[in-house]
Amino acid sequence: MPQSQVRFIKAYVMHGRTAEGLLDYPEFFRWLANLPYGRTRIDVSSDLVLAIVRSVERQGMYHFRFVSGNPRDVPILYDESTGTTLQGRTPEGTWLVQSTRVSVAPEERCVFIESRRVGVGATNLERYFNNIARNLGFVEKLQVDLSPMPSPSFEEDINQLVRIREAALVVARPNSDWDDSSDLLSRLADDSNAGEAEMVVKAARGKSLSRTSGAIRLVKQHLREGLNNLRNIRVVGRREGEAADRVLTLEKHQMRTTTRINSAAPQEEQDEQVFAAAEELAEVALPLVRERAEQASGTS
Repeated sequence: MPQSQVRFIKAYVMHGRTAEGLLDYPEFFRWLANLPYGRTRIDVSSDLVLAIVRSVERQGMYHFRFVSGNPRDVPILYDESTGTTLQGRTPEGTWLVQSTRVSVAPEERCVFIESRRVGVGATNLERYFNNIARNLGFVEKLQVDLSPMPSPSFEEDINQLVRIREAALVVARPNSDWDDSSDLLSRLADDSNAGEAEMVVKAARGKSLSRTSGAIRLVKQHLREGLNNLRNIRVVGRREGEAADRVLTLEKHQMRTTTRINSAAPQEEQDEQVFAAAEELAEVALPLVRERAEQASGTS
């Protein structure tokens, strides 16, 4: 029986640096897509291994199917008829994995990740890119950061708040250096030689933060950047007529889309469903990135 499941695809902005300077994104992903699949097995932690089992290039994007799992895990099987468990076994040299689809638009430095409870997340994908580049000799050192791409709905929701009790902003070092950003938080991080910076501002009791200056202005400035370096944003406030505060976060307002797949269908068929959804999301996200970048350069 077909098993229909909803899949979320989330958008990220990519920042990559090598010891020599900025990462050549098209060159890196061209290299990655052409690696023999058997060479793509990389440990990203003590209990998680990632590998690429399929790659497709089309319309300026690279699509990958990653698998992830722990080769040292021993499968435990549950017998419904007896209510007991038994230790399973996989063939020699094989292990249980989960599939995750990842699509990349290297020219625009955007990544689209299938979001699953068990699978490859943004943090482990960062580690994978860093480790495979070093282990297979693409570059001696690579540092990739993936920043959630904010949806326009985030700033719209902030603008609807009439009272703002708290604002928090976390940013990572931009693509090359903190000098890429001119705001106070970035200058402080640069002077501190920091890799990440965080700001938390709270209103006085019974008062509200300014909606047009200070911390909220800085939050909006980062939301409008085409190639943002955000880690997280949290704004707590209240709309007109409401009795309780709302908590607005970047996770809730990240650019995303959904698609439905048949989980019993062949993996290639599931791939194409998710890849097509990622391409549709890219059609919306990439022009937004370009528009934000043009606006930022026009005001700099």
